[in-house]
Amino acid sequence: MNIVIIDDERAMHLIMNRMLAKIGEVEVVGSFQETASAFSFLMSNRVDLVFVDINMPRESGLDFAKRLREAEWSAKLVFLTSHKEYALPAFDVYAYDYIVKPISQDRLRRTVQRAFADDFAENNWDENKTSDASKSTQLIESITKREIEILQLMSNGMSNREIAATLELAEGTVKNHGYNIFSKLEVKNRMQATTIAKDYKLID
Repeated sequence: MNIVIIDDERAMHLIMNRMLAKIGEVEVVGSFQETASAFSFLMSNRVDLVFVDINMPRESGLDFAKRLREAEWSAKLVFLTSHKEYALPAFDVYAYDYIVKPISQDRLRRTVQRAFADDFAENNWDENKTSDASKSTQLIESITKREIEILQLMSNGMSNREIAATLELAEGTVKNHGYNIFSKLEVKNRMQATTIAKDYKLID
């Protein structure tokens, strides 16, 4: 399981790495003390679980999560904080879990094990799907003309707002198309979606 840690306190990175090492079968593939670099990394790498502090300089963990969701990134996001009152806002941005500091080894292990179990269930579902050849045909046929237009504009680097203006659609409609595209292509972010679309010659 690939894990990313985002926290402005270096000590927290050391603590999390030490605790995660005791769990096993996980790899910390990225450690960031600010959100800008983390965002770029998440958009271009496969990550299964992200731990992010809520109280971050320049951009809070909650605002960062909103930006990820607007980019239609959909991996598991776990908030770390010393403040219990952020729980409801955290789940408003589809947090996978919410852990109050100081973090115990048992609490962290339960979160990671639950993520493992969910991933295992998803993988088993994938194994029971149709053959690759049949799946490819079904995939191409399932993508609508409008979704192809949106994929092409995503590939050009346009935001949801820019795509909406270009196609004369509501921004919410573009977001809904994005969710449908991600579901059909079984991906978690725009980069993965456009890469697959190019592989299938759906876009240039």
